[in-house]
Amino acid sequence: MAKNTYKTVKGMRDFYPEIWTTQLWLSNIFLNTGRLFGYSEYEAPVLENINLYLDKSSQELLEKQTFIVNDRGGDRLVLRPELTPSLARLIVAQENELSFPLRWQSWGRFWRYEQPQRGRGREFFQWNIDLIGIDSPEADAEILTIAATVFQTLGISPSDVQIRLSDRQALQKYLSEKLSLDQNQYKTLLQAIDKIDKMDTKVFAEWLQDLGFSQKQISQLPSLLAKPPANFSPRLNTTLSLIPNDLKDFFTIDLKIVRGLDYYTGLVFEAWATTSTLKRALFGGGRYNNLTQQIGGQKNLPGVGFAIGDMAIFEFFKELNKLPSINSNPSSIFVTTFSPDTYQNSLDLVNFLRKNQVNATLNLDPNLKLGQQFKYASKNNFQYVIVLGPEEIDNNQVSLKNLDTGEQKLISPDQLLSLVS
Repeated sequence: MAKNTYKTVKGMRDFYPEIWTTQLWLSNIFLNTGRLFGYSEYEAPVLENINLYLDKSSQELLEKQTFIVNDRGGDRLVLRPELTPSLARLIVAQENELSFPLRWQSWGRFWRYEQPQRGRGREFFQWNIDLIGIDSPEADAEILTIAATVFQTLGISPSDVQIRLSDRQALQKYLSEKLSLDQNQYKTLLQAIDKIDKMDTKVFAEWLQDLGFSQKQISQLPSLLAKPPANFSPRLNTTLSLIPNDLKDFFTIDLKIVRGLDYYTGLVFEAWATTSTLKRALFGGGRYNNLTQQIGGQKNLPGVGFAIGDMAIFEFFKELNKLPSINSNPSSIFVTTFSPDTYQNSLDLVNFLRKNQVNATLNLDPNLKLGQQFKYASKNNFQYVIVLGPEEIDNNQVSLKNLDTGEQKLISPDQLLSLVS
């Protein structure tokens, strides 16, 4: 009878050390950028009651893209697909104790029940960064500056990516006046515009017709979205004027950017690659000014922020050859054991290095031949190999070989410490 073979659950991922090291590199880029602007780190549970998401996330996200768990007490729980509702819950719980504005960020795992494809899975990591408690162009500009700074830090130029942005409040006034829309029609149209870049022009027009829009409205819409008037959104113009000059080229006003989640109230933006075959937004965000009161908060706490998932951004970096080659081995020194008789000496040396905050790895098979130990060290990307034989022990020295250069020399343990610290 054949043994069972177990595969990764569909849409989930394994992270071997060399992959996980790159994952940590990315998270550090994100979090260090947030720290540069003074953003503190927080975390929330991966399971939330489904009621937290009702009427606060899009129905498509809740009904079709979430993992829902029924616990033994009868509650329906959601395996978090995003963090904003949890953020709102945390703030409401201590809104009288917190000092606003809040600058918070988080890096963690999220789940969505989607069809796995390039740049998209059912499990992903996401950086969330939010500015809570202030509604101003200055706050919007800070969040946008952080988004562009991430790209600049990673060596990505405006020719490779554009952050496309709009103002949902201004868009509602603009389209409602031009197309004579009521509130319900506008909301339906907004949801349609969110999918405009994913559909053929003719198919999109037919879909709008099925939704009840007139031929005149359908024919006028493309030109209205193509180029906003200069006075489309004075606030958006002010926001863009506050972006540092060396980052301004990252931004383009695009009225087709509306974001699908219902809680966005003003600024909305998405980053799109311009030189990639990846046909989707790399990340998105915007302003939400009524989320906390929707879940029982007493204060009107406006917020603005964005979230970047790891999968699409990694695919983007691969195409641009921007992924670094990182050694997953945290130790650069491999200490061999010359023989069983000298094992204690090698152990003492390793302990000496570790007590001086030097990462060091010890061969744990005293009977293994030196040649095999060197082969292991090379395969596992150690930079240095130390041999401590009888002659070295008698002279209070170690033999240090640099595997990168091939150089080998005899030095004292103190000299070794100054060399590798």
